[in-house]
Amino acid sequence: MNTKRLTTCNNPLEAHMLQGRLEVEGIPSILGGEIMSGYPPMNGVNVFVYEQDWERARDVLLNVSTE
Repeated sequence: MNTKRLTTCNNPLEAHMLQGRLEVEGIPSILGGEIMSGYPPMNGVNVFVYEQDWERARDVLLNVSTE
């Protein structure tokens, strides 16, 4: 299955919170670029979803952004 980038979060906490919301909706996701060194990632943390889930995931992202 192919993945597609949903968004880039500014920090790991934001990425994990979004990942949790996606999981509640039954949408699996993968984080990329997360560094576990105590320093924030330089270019943010990418959130990827499977292509077939991208539209539903985008709706979740838009709802999270407006809350």
